Amino acid sequence: VAVAAVVARNWQAFVDSIHKIGVGGVALSLVAAVLGVVGNYLQWRSVLIGLEVRFGLVEGARVFFVSQLGKYLPGSVWPIVMQMEAGRRRGASRTTMLAANLITVLLSLCVGLVLAALLLPFSSPAALHKFWWALALLPLLVVLAHPRSFPFVLDRVLRVLRREPLQVQMTGSATMTALGWSTLSWIAFGAHLAVLAAAMGKPSLGLLALCIGGMGLAVSAGLLFLPAPAGAGMREVVLGVVLLSVLTSGQVVAVVVASRVIILLADLLLAGLVSLTGGPKLPHHGQKGRGVV
Repeated sequence: VAVAAVVARNWQAFVDSIHKIGVGGVALSLVAAVLGVVGNYLQWRSVLIGLEVRFGLVEGARVFFVSQLGKYLPGSVWPIVMQMEAGRRRGASRTTMLAANLITVLLSLCVGLVLAALLLPFSSPAALHKFWWALALLPLLVVLAHPRSFPFVLDRVLRVLRREPLQVQMTGSATMTALGWSTLSWIAFGAHLAVLAAAMGKPSLGLLALCIGGMGLAVSAGLLFLPAPAGAGMREVVLGVVLLSVLTSGQVVAVVVASRVIILLADLLLAGLVSLTGGPKLPHHGQKGRGVV
């Protein structure tokens, strides 16, 4: 229902965008967006492996892709809640699932902001100047991204809350694998945006670099902008500033609206596909594991 409401609210603008961009460009952009979401899943799964939780490739996909639809409900906690409960039914503690989600977001922020810092100075310095506060947090995020840093902080917080600590550290190899998948995911999302922008203008490697850095900055700023629930609106604002360097204001609106709906469709498509795969019947109670909240 929530997804249908989001689609209905943006549908007319999306149809107008299709007329400007073309069906072929929208379809190619959707393929790139699907690859981006799959990259997010493989990053999350790498983090879980680093925390000693192993799901089968398909079973993990069912948990991740379906939980991502929670992003479209009011509030920003539903994907985390869904993953915690799904993990508990499969023998992983809620705390471990929470840690995996937070570490995944942390690593994504680091990679996204690094790509923005590397690529945007040459293509959209105005965006970096306007949203400098997001990059200012990068040194802290890099420190927390160390395999031992965030689990250490989380254990201290759990002890203060009188909960059993996680007592699991991320491995270096799992962290590097997760960073690799995150990089590929950002590139795919940047390509998704570049396809839409190229349909309005001229394709080039510079446009691809602009869109990769722009997506990294826009999504990261949305996640870090706490006054807006789930970064609502901030992503679109940042993308608008970035794309204004190569497109007119009308073209920017068309690209931003199309991007929003295409990523939603990618989430919906993957959730639907993995839901059709079925899977083993799960018990009503699983092994709780360590650190159950």
